[in-house]
Amino acid sequence: MTEIGTALAAAQTADVLLKQLKEIEQQLKPFKPDVKSFRIDYINKNSEVKFLLYVPEGYRRRLSGKVEIPLPTGFRFDEMWDLDKLTSVGYSWGFDGKKWFLDVGKLPNSEKYLLTVKGKVGDEFLNQIVSVRAAENPCKVGELDKFWIHSALKDVDILRRLWSELNVERVNADVRIGVERIFTSAIPRAVKEFFELQKELLMSIKSGNRDLEQKLRFRYRKQTKTRLVSPSELFELLKGFVTGDFFGDFVSVSQPFVLNEIEALRDPTSIVPEKVKVGVLTDLDYKTPTAKGDLAFHRRKFEESVSKKIREGFSK
Repeated sequence: MTEIGTALAAAQTADVLLKQLKEIEQQLKPFKPDVKSFRIDYINKNSEVKFLLYVPEGYRRRLSGKVEIPLPTGFRFDEMWDLDKLTSVGYSWGFDGKKWFLDVGKLPNSEKYLLTVKGKVGDEFLNQIVSVRAAENPCKVGELDKFWIHSALKDVDILRRLWSELNVERVNADVRIGVERIFTSAIPRAVKEFFELQKELLMSIKSGNRDLEQKLRFRYRKQTKTRLVSPSELFELLKGFVTGDFFGDFVSVSQPFVLNEIEALRDPTSIVPEKVKVGVLTDLDYKTPTAKGDLAFHRRKFEESVSKKIREGFSK
């Protein structure tokens, strides 16, 4: 574990995970553990470490009963495979609520086994081994807004000393696309003036200015005689434009990225959404330690579609 500890320290990884990996390897020391691979799900922070274990016949004969293996909190033994016969030996591990134990006497007459240990990793650890960046402002190319995306493993040479295989799956980067101006320009002027009048009337009531309140009430009653969309109706209309089902038709990503979740970012006091957050995913490993690409927002097509649907919504 000395080399692993040195490499992890050099990579400035999280102390908690370092201690946990040391504990696991220390508990498995009788079986000469060799860390073979490390797999991480970036989004849900699940991890999977594979250990190559050696259980020679002479050692198996010296043991009697079960070998107890305390495991750090948050980790569990998942499965073990007999590499000589390529069969699962899941029955060999047990858990009594406090400790795991291996019944060596039940193992086949084989020497090499592959043990999978599953657990969790934290944000600090992920930030130390993976770099995720996305452009805050787009580059306008014709009718498109393009945002560059970059995801990469850090210190690959050091990481190779830790694990012969490393897979970080579903690495997520968020691109924030401004949409407020598009919606504001598509809303009819009369509707915008009506909402502004509502805002002024509420402010006059709050301030206690009775004269101004009476004037604004008169103007408000006059405008309400004309059929105008209500704030709640406008909110529901605009909300439909920033769902994944609708907005997803106007964004695309280049390989090796794929689209993930899409959600609106809005000021709680505003009817109009400010931005839409678009998640993009990729997988990183030693063969592909870096992923570069672009997310394209088809701005013009989105503007045209929104304007058309808003006109249809207000004409009902």
